[in-house]
Amino acid sequence: MNIDLPASLSHAYLVTGGSGEGRAALAKRLAAAYLCEGAGPVPCGACRHCRKVEAGVHPDVTVLAPLTDKKEIGVDQARALRSDAYIRPNEGKRKVYIIDPADAMNPAAQNALLKVLEDGPAYAAFLLLAAEPGRLLDTVRSRCEPLPLPPEEAPVDPELAEQAEALVELLLTGDEFAVAKGLTTLELEKPKPDRLAALLGEAENQIAKRLASHPARGVKALRALKACRENAVFNPGAGHTLGWIAASLFGEV
Repeated sequence: MNIDLPASLSHAYLVTGGSGEGRAALAKRLAAAYLCEGAGPVPCGACRHCRKVEAGVHPDVTVLAPLTDKKEIGVDQARALRSDAYIRPNEGKRKVYIIDPADAMNPAAQNALLKVLEDGPAYAAFLLLAAEPGRLLDTVRSRCEPLPLPPEEAPVDPELAEQAEALVELLLTGDEFAVAKGLTTLELEKPKPDRLAALLGEAENQIAKRLASHPARGVKALRALKACRENAVFNPGAGHTLGWIAASLFGEV
C-alpha cells in the first residue's frame, strides 16, 4: 500500500476502505512511523524499531483481534488493552495498538475503550481498522481521525486489457480511415454489451494514464468514449454504436 503518511501523526486513526490486506499493511507502516528513530522521513525502514515492526516482533506494538473461537472482540479484551496502555513502553517512545477488525468489537468493548481513546497517555497510539465503520459507535469514530483508503482496483482480464491497449493505440495515433476501419471491425464482431462496456472503460483508464504524452488527442479520445457510452444507442453489432467514437474523435458530433 503506497499512501503518504500525515506529517504529524494523530494519537488515533480509523482506517477504512481498501482491502483487509491493504488496511493491515498501512497499519504496520503507521506503527513503524510512530516508533521510527531514523533521521529522515518516517518510517525509515532501516532503524531497529522499523525492522522489528516489519518482522512483527516489536514489544510495543500490540494487535487486538477476536480470540480463535470467537467472532467478536469482547469487553475483557478491551479492558486488558486499556490497562496495558497505562504501562510505559518497553523499548520505544510510543506504544501502538492495532485493532483489526475494529468493527468486530461488541458495544461493551467499544465503550470500554472510550476513555483511553479520548484521554489516554501521550505515548499511546491507536489504529482501528474497519471494513464496516458504521458498526462502530459514533463516540468511538469521533475520537479517531479518519484515514480512508481508495477502493481496490479489480484485476483486469488480460485479454480485455490487451484488446483495450490496441484500441487505445488506434485512437491516439490512427488517422480517420484507420480508426473507422478498426472500429467497424470491432463492431462486426458483435461484442456483448457488458463486454464492450468493460472494454471501453478499460480503454478510458489506459488513455487517462497516457494523457501526458498525448494531451490533445487523449482528451478527444476520452470525450469520444464518453459520447459512445452516453449518447449512442448501446446496441453492439447494429453498426452505429462505435460510430460515435469515430464521429466524436474527428469532430462530427
